[in-house]
This record gives sequence, C-alpha cells and structure tokens, in this order.
Amino acid sequence: MIDNWLEYNDENDTGYVFKLVQITEKNSPNDDLIKLIQEKIITSYRRLDYYKFHLGETVTEDEIRKYIQDQVIPKDENQFDRNVRQGDWGEILSGMIVTYFQNLLIPINKLQWKFNKDKAVFGTDMIAFNNGEKIEDIYYYEIKTRVNPNNKEGKSPNRHYISIWAHNSLLKDEKSPTESIADFLERLYFEKEDYTTASKFKDLVKNPQNYNKNFELFLIVEKDKFIDEILTDLNELPPELEPLTVTIILIDRLSSLVKRTWEDIESVLVNKLIEE
Repeated sequence: MIDNWLEYNDENDTGYVFKLVQITEKNSPNDDLIKLIQEKIITSYRRLDYYKFHLGETVTEDEIRKYIQDQVIPKDENQFDRNVRQGDWGEILSGMIVTYFQNLLIPINKLQWKFNKDKAVFGTDMIAFNNGEKIEDIYYYEIKTRVNPNNKEGKSPNRHYISIWAHNSLLKDEKSPTESIADFLERLYFEKEDYTTASKFKDLVKNPQNYNKNFELFLIVEKDKFIDEILTDLNELPPELEPLTVTIILIDRLSSLVKRTWEDIESVLVNKLIEE
C-alpha cells in the first residue's frame, strides 16, 4: 500500500558529493493508509502478541485505551511531547520505507525498548542489514522530521539546517568505538540462548571493519517548506561520512498527517483485541 502513496526517486548526477534520493507523494493519504500507519505505530511500541499477553482475554475497551495512554504512547500535553510524537512517527515511517523500497532488514525496533515513553530514544536512530543469512552490508540512519525545515536550528553562532545536525549526529556515532545497537543485540540474543544469532552480532562488534558501512540521512519535511540550501549547505560542509545518501521525503501538510495518525490511535488495538 505504501507504494500507492509514495514514489521513490533515486537521483543521479545531482552535483552533490553525496547520493540524493527524493521520495514524493503520488496520492494524498487516504483512510486506509492512515489505518496502516496507525497499526505500524501501535506495533512499533509493543508486538501484538505482547498486548494479548499483558491485557488478557477479558480486557475491556476502556482498559485498552487506558493502557495505551498511560504506558505506551508519548503524552500530548505540550510542544515537547508533540516533538517526541513527531520524532517517533518519523522513525516508524522511515522503517517502512527502508523495508519496502530498499529491501533491507531492520534487526531491532528501538521504540519497543523505551524506558521512558515520553522521551526520544538516544543513539543511532536505526540500522539495517542486507537480507540473507550472512551480514555483509550495514546501513546507519539518522532521521529528522520537521514541519519547518527552512528554519535553521541551534544557538548562534552555531545555527544550521537539519541536514547539518543530522550529519553531525551520525558522524559522532560513527567516531565512537562502540557499536551500541549491535552490542545490545548480541546481549539480547545471548540471554535468549540464541547463540547463533548472538554470534553474528558479536562479530560485528569485534570486527566492524570487515563490513561494508553505509550512512543515510532521512529528512522528512513539509513539501512547501523545503529549500535547496538544506542540501547545498551540507554539500559545502563538506560531509565526512562516506558513502553518504541523503533521502528527502516531501510530504504535503505534514503536520496534519502526523496529527491524523495519532488521533484515536487506541481504536486500532481495540479492533485487534476485541472486534476482530
């Protein structure tokens, strides 16, 4: 369904030192797409089987709604809360794009492992691998979702467009000696006594130089507020990450779309657990 909404355009000869991908809307989001995104949001925080385990077979609609609001989704009381919701939304959409259009495997959904539902998850936003038994290619992502990407961010004199902030954040992670997500996955699968999978991530932690690393910035922005300087400023930095891809996702009325997908999102789980 996502391909009925978005078009993936792999650009060539752009003149930038990085690869550019532009994702645009083919059609306006309909009710079916909103429902799909809502389902992705709900199951990004918890697996459906977990909801069933935790809530039990006799759960009521009111109990489901209370659990979702109190324990699962970020609250919606102020602008900081809405920024967290918007950031989570962007990570979920990016995961959908990576798995569908790039045909890559995302080994972990970081949002499932939040310790504080009302705050963003720290560290590299997302990693992905090639499909197949052997991991050869690793993709590292930094994701920014902005309604006003034409505004520089930060305190003077260090004010930059989101492209610069995204690059510098991913660069900081790359310069760290810690393969944090792979290290977590190694420990996670070790505790599950899945030593074969744990060994894959152990090798990645111990020998990261043996893998093909790729870096990508996902910039999800309001279409009418996108300006070329977001890309040209990054190009003139110049970026230190290599190979680097910048993916621009241009969404019309982005703020409205994000808001629509959060509205009455509890109904998705009510339908899954009670009405289906």
